[in-house]
Amino acid sequence: MRTYFFLFVLVFIFSSNAFPQDNLAAYKRAKTLIGYGNYADAMELMRPYMEETKYGKLASYAQYHFGFSAFKNSQFELAKSVVKPLADNKNWEKQDEAKYLLALIYFEESNNLEALQEISFIKNPEILSQGERASLNYLRNTSVSFLIANLSKFRDNKGFQIALREQLEKQSIMSSDEKVILQQLRSSVDSISPPNPSNKNLRSLDIAILLPFNYSGGTDVQILSQGNFILELYQGIRFALDELREKGYIINVRTFDTQRDNSRLQNILNDECLINSDVIVGPIYPEETEIVFQFSQKYNIPFINPLSNLDDKIQGSEFAFLFRPAVSSLSIGLFKYIKNNVAGNRLAIGYSSAARDEQLATKTAEISGNSNFKIVTKTLISPKNINEFFETIQLGIDSLTNVDAVIILSDDPNIAQATFGFMESKNVKTPVIVMDSWLYFNFASFEMLENQNFVFLGNNSIDFNNPNLELFRNGFNEEYGKYPSLNMHLGYELVYWIAETINPNRGFDFRGNLNQNRFKQGKITYGFDFTNSNNNQYVPVLKLSDGKLEVN
Repeated sequence: MRTYFFLFVLVFIFSSNAFPQDNLAAYKRAKTLIGYGNYADAMELMRPYMEETKYGKLASYAQYHFGFSAFKNSQFELAKSVVKPLADNKNWEKQDEAKYLLALIYFEESNNLEALQEISFIKNPEILSQGERASLNYLRNTSVSFLIANLSKFRDNKGFQIALREQLEKQSIMSSDEKVILQQLRSSVDSISPPNPSNKNLRSLDIAILLPFNYSGGTDVQILSQGNFILELYQGIRFALDELREKGYIINVRTFDTQRDNSRLQNILNDECLINSDVIVGPIYPEETEIVFQFSQKYNIPFINPLSNLDDKIQGSEFAFLFRPAVSSLSIGLFKYIKNNVAGNRLAIGYSSAARDEQLATKTAEISGNSNFKIVTKTLISPKNINEFFETIQLGIDSLTNVDAVIILSDDPNIAQATFGFMESKNVKTPVIVMDSWLYFNFASFEMLENQNFVFLGNNSIDFNNPNLELFRNGFNEEYGKYPSLNMHLGYELVYWIAETINPNRGFDFRGNLNQNRFKQGKITYGFDFTNSNNNQYVPVLKLSDGKLEVN
């Protein structure tokens, strides 16, 4: 694993209060672009602030941000030239952070000795712990001979020791010296900062579920309505758990209703079973997520937001995950489709007032604009003005339309229904790209969606061609007397993804196992790619062809 998440925290906490606000506009903009993943533009904006004679101490922070951006942009030599002076500067207060970043750069260049040496000089315990994790993840496939030759130098690095132990355990034949080393490592090092390991049951998968069943108030789970989307998610979770247990999985689950009450959530986190859990599912709302983020950081327990696409509250942690793609991943997947499939460069973007849709519209416009696409309009839409949006771009008249593709970012069924009504009345050839949630609205048939040239942006999309899907749907119908909703599908897939990632056979290193998975086919979805990421980077764009969805 390439351990980047901790760096995001460091990037944004560095102070810049010593200068007038109007002089720092570009500096702040650069840090915002780093958060979006737009590293090339961030570097250009940050470059002027690296002049020490003009900006004093701020220049060192600008150098760090610049070096971090170059690192993320795979410009390793450039990154090294900027970061190394900071790592060698004993007078800079963030020297340890610079050493950690320099170590990651060396690891990326396969200069493992230099990387390990930088980590050995780190004094801050928290950053040193991150360095040890990076050591483990970068050295997992390093030769045994290299690791044994350098064991005496880096014996204090837990990540180094665990990497050597894992490599030795893979060997079917070992020398007598290797056997001695393996025995020593097994007795001297267990894992990196395990959460209360004496109470951990290594023979079972222990899951804690923290969901706001009563998100609108109330305290009684028994009287929740069937339209409750959290209850729907949970029904999918329970169905998957029952299936897995029938297959022999040993899974212990504790479920808590947070009631969207922060004080109640704090009390729940005092429960001993939370500290001994292998993974926490939920919560979903930002204010709750921030609380559990701090808890997961403290005890090194991964937690997963099952529904959100917003990762701004969890950046900087290798223990916090979105089950679905983040806005950055969605925008990259969308742009790849536009670049390879749209004939022309004129785009119209309509987006709802939901936070995800606003951020996705901004990010998509940013990426497209930097690649010579023209954003004809970027408009906040609602069911009331959606027709006006189409008329503005003259979508209904192919000979007059002033766009080559239309992007509608919304899960609102009212916006979808208004769009379907408009499209039905026209013969539109311009591609209209929408969220895959539109596939599940009961007022739209696949035939209509295919004929009207719709394209669907995948967001953990259900694979209708997957034979497992029919088994799940029929089994769920037999159990509950109804076919599952989209949220029930997601709950079902979530549990299979967790149980196949960590378990007694594979071990409980969630981050490491995700990296080993690389791309993994889903149980009923198109699949996952969490490689070096805290969200699903696999974002297929789907189109109907002869009544079947195909990945474009």
